Amino acid sequence: MQKQFITISTSSFLKAVLILVIIGLVYLIWDILLLFFVALLLAALIMPLADWASAKKIPRGLTVFLVYLFALSLVVGVVALLVPPIINQITQVFGNFDLYKDKTIGFLSWAKDLAVHYKVWDPVSKIIPSTLADGVGTAQKVVGTVFGFLGGIGSLVLVLVMAFYIVAEENSFKKLVCYFTPPEYQPYFGSLWHRIKEKLGYWLRGQLLLDIIVGATSYIGLLIIGVPYALLLGLLAGIFETVPYAGPIFSAVLAIALTALQTGSWALTLFVLVLFVAIQQLENNFLVPQIMKRAIGLDPIISILSLLIGYRLLGVTGAILAIPLMAVLSVVWSEILAWRGKQVKK
Repeated sequence: MQKQFITISTSSFLKAVLILVIIGLVYLIWDILLLFFVALLLAALIMPLADWASAKKIPRGLTVFLVYLFALSLVVGVVALLVPPIINQITQVFGNFDLYKDKTIGFLSWAKDLAVHYKVWDPVSKIIPSTLADGVGTAQKVVGTVFGFLGGIGSLVLVLVMAFYIVAEENSFKKLVCYFTPPEYQPYFGSLWHRIKEKLGYWLRGQLLLDIIVGATSYIGLLIIGVPYALLLGLLAGIFETVPYAGPIFSAVLAIALTALQTGSWALTLFVLVLFVAIQQLENNFLVPQIMKRAIGLDPIISILSLLIGYRLLGVTGAILAIPLMAVLSVVWSEILAWRGKQVKK
């Protein structure tokens, strides 16, 4: 039997080593890269306004500063208007905790008696612990991620500074990237950068619009049907809308449970269920196709796989950033295919 030898060239070996080094470096600084990607999202949101202002001879840095100032004023105004009633509603919710506990125990006892009567308690009792554990774990991750974002003041400042630099010094930023890009690929970088910032800007503007519409619709609907704590529940619905798939379900379950425990009215609880189902149908069949699909253009199965992979790697944060990251990768891949097509024609 003749022996076969595999020959590896020095260049191939060095490329393999370089790839391993890059993977190791990414693993070590993934949190910094994550912050940079968030800054890139923010920069993409501001970039169209900065481009327009630059055409009017207004400095890009001044435009970013004014946007930050407007955003800060808006946040302060919203906080001044919403925080007092929200704190009041949160205080009432926690003040009624014993009532909620007693009603929950009573409902669970009734449900157990019903399950025993129909002889389904044994199989149900086996899956309840794991189901509750999974639900509580997911809820903790969702809430922890939201408050982690809100509490990361240092990270927020770093993101704002990086976004300011990317927008205000866009030409310097492109030159810096081109410095590390091989000369033969540099002509394609301008087109790639333009498409990436356009795609990210579309996604973030679309996501913010979805959050506002869902939050406002939930608040108005809950207010009309007379649900307690409508403002708090509407605000939570808007915030959790950012978390794909799990967020809307979590906010709906929270609203339904709180309505049932607070009022004890099954009719009102049913109205809340119908309201959130209607909002989800409106979102899935009209809002998302009109707002997000045009912005991202990803196949639904790709989106779902991206969310699952992102959640597995980075939890809720990964799920939130999976779609825009996949959108960037799709732009890069399409540019690579276009470049290869031009090379073949040559």
